Amino acid sequence: MAGIGFTLRKFSNQDNLLGLVYAYGCSAIASTGPWILTVMALGSIIAVSKHYTTNGVLITFRSIIIYNFSFSLVLSGPILMIATRTLADAIHNRDATAIPGMLIGSLMTMTAVLMPTAVLFYCFYAHFSALMTSLAIINFLLIGLIWLTSIFISSLKNYKTITFAYIAGLLVAILASCMFAKAYGDIGMLCGFNVGLTVIIAVLLAQILTEYPYPFSQPFMFLGNFRKYWRIAAGGFIYNAAIWIDKWIMWFSPDSEKLTSNLRIYSTYDSAMFFAYMSIVPSLALFLFSMETGFFEHYQRFYRDIQNKVPFAKIEKNHQALMSSISVSGGRFLLLQASIAIMAALSAPQILHMVGGSYMQIAIFRFGILGAFCHVMLIFMLIMLSYFDSRRETLLLQATLFITNTVFTLVTLKLGFSYYGYGYFMACFVTMLLAAIVTYRYVVKLPYHTFITSNSSL
Repeated sequence: MAGIGFTLRKFSNQDNLLGLVYAYGCSAIASTGPWILTVMALGSIIAVSKHYTTNGVLITFRSIIIYNFSFSLVLSGPILMIATRTLADAIHNRDATAIPGMLIGSLMTMTAVLMPTAVLFYCFYAHFSALMTSLAIINFLLIGLIWLTSIFISSLKNYKTITFAYIAGLLVAILASCMFAKAYGDIGMLCGFNVGLTVIIAVLLAQILTEYPYPFSQPFMFLGNFRKYWRIAAGGFIYNAAIWIDKWIMWFSPDSEKLTSNLRIYSTYDSAMFFAYMSIVPSLALFLFSMETGFFEHYQRFYRDIQNKVPFAKIEKNHQALMSSISVSGGRFLLLQASIAIMAALSAPQILHMVGGSYMQIAIFRFGILGAFCHVMLIFMLIMLSYFDSRRETLLLQATLFITNTVFTLVTLKLGFSYYGYGYFMACFVTMLLAAIVTYRYVVKLPYHTFITSNSSL
């Protein structure tokens, strides 16, 4: 993704505001595409469709999308992480010949993993008509495939295709869902949404196969990396589960609702948390656009000079420059997210009123804002550790987030409504503090880790 950041940074050097806005907009879409698509599409579809369909239809549609978004991300996490690492290794080795085969193999593997879960859940647990069940299963698979194709398209550094694909898919999803909802209800809405997702996948796949015009070979070779990178695969599952575990627990709270379809939801908690998550979009865009590219230049220089066997004094100088880059970038990152969090927390009543929320959600929303602030700082440090291939430390932090979010959410559930959302905030806060300690200790000893602990030849 740093390559996209380098490309977009050219627009910020233009002497006009439009170039800067364009660069940040594309950066936001590139870094949070599937998530932004789902949130904006859901909000737009429900806002328009509520004028000519029932509230029950909207709740059914929304619950299916949320369930599919949640479980497809968690189940696909290990495949996504291994595919990402394999793709990164191929690009580093300047050998892209195996990428088309890996794309097809990973798509088939993803389908094989997601399909049984989707069929079991919608055929034997959820209570829907046969047509609705089929559309829900298709939607589950489409969302999973978007996660995967987004990884491959990012390697092309083609921000225009990424931006066009998500915007086009978003518009098609909104228009088709609203058009079909009037005549076919929730079935029409889900069908229209699936059409929009299909547009995104088609555009992304076409661009990937065009840019990598190589024959399909060894499609499942990447599966061998599961043993080598098992910590990365485990982290992909644990981290995504950690993000969603508090929502899953709250779906069984005393205030939650069990639908006729047998699905459980708690809209008061879910929507407040989703709106709180939106506060991190500017920071993620800034990270891709500016901080990661600036850090990446020092990162490349540090390891390139080691490979070129420069004197140790030069390595120490590069190490200090790299640490300074992380410190400056982290400071800017912290300042931006803190400013957003403070403004969002103070404006919570106005924000919730604007999006159609309830005053009962103010406390949950504010806890969510504070949790999102800690969470985005945690993301910053996890990415830093991943750059240094610190797999054990990264997995430890991901497991910590999962355990603390589970325990604290269960505790707040017992304490009652006034504490809802506090568990997520405390989990992110504790994990962020631990991540700060782990990252600092690792980066300070980076030359030692590079030559000793990460040296495969020893």
